[in-house]
Amino acid sequence: MLPELHPGNAGALLFDWDGTLVDTQRANYLAMAGALAEEGVRLDQEWFDARTGLSSAEMIRLLAREGGLRLRRSVEEIVADRDERFLRTAHEIRVHPEIEAVVSSFHGRLPMAVASGGARKVIETTLRHLPIRHRFGTLVTRDDVERGKPAPDIFLHAAKLLGVPPQRCTVYEDSDEGIAAAHAADMAVIDVRPLTRRPGGSSA
Repeated sequence: MLPELHPGNAGALLFDWDGTLVDTQRANYLAMAGALAEEGVRLDQEWFDARTGLSSAEMIRLLAREGGLRLRRSVEEIVADRDERFLRTAHEIRVHPEIEAVVSSFHGRLPMAVASGGARKVIETTLRHLPIRHRFGTLVTRDDVERGKPAPDIFLHAAKLLGVPPQRCTVYEDSDEGIAAAHAADMAVIDVRPLTRRPGGSSA
C-alpha cells in the first residue's frame, strides 16, 4: 500500500466508487454521451470530467440548465438509458490497484463501506465481476439518501450503518464534490487523484 493512502488512526474507511475504487471514467462518459446523443445533445468530455462527483440525474439537470436545453425524455428515462448502456460494459471495469491495496490491507481490521453517488443497481452489478466483491458488506448510494454529494448525506448514512462516529471515518475520493461532502460530514478525506491519475498509474 502506498504510504500516501494510509488512513492513520481511522476507525472506519469509506470509499467512493466511480474513479476511486474502480476505473469507470471512460465507460461512464461513453454511456452518458450515448444517452444524451438520443436527445440531440453533445456531451463535452472536459465538462463531464469536471463534474464526476454528481449523480447522473444531477449532472443531466445541470447540463440542461446551463445550456437552456429542452429534453425530449424525462431525466429519469435518460438516466435509465445511461445505466443500461453502462451495464453492457460492466464486465470490463477494473479496480484501481492502488486503492485495492488499501482495501486488502484493512479488510477484517476496520469496518469499510462503499459510499457512492451512483445507482445501487449499477454498482451491485459491476461489483459482482470484481475481486473485491466479498469485502464490502455495506453499500450506500444516491438511492438511499435525500441529497447527493456535495451534501454529506451519503457519508453520514454510511458511518451510521457502520456504527462509527463521522469524526473517526476516513473517506477516499476522486472528485471535488465528494471531497466537499466529506468535509461537510466532518470526516478526514484522502484525494486519490494524484495517485490514480498520475503518469504510469492505472488511469493514465
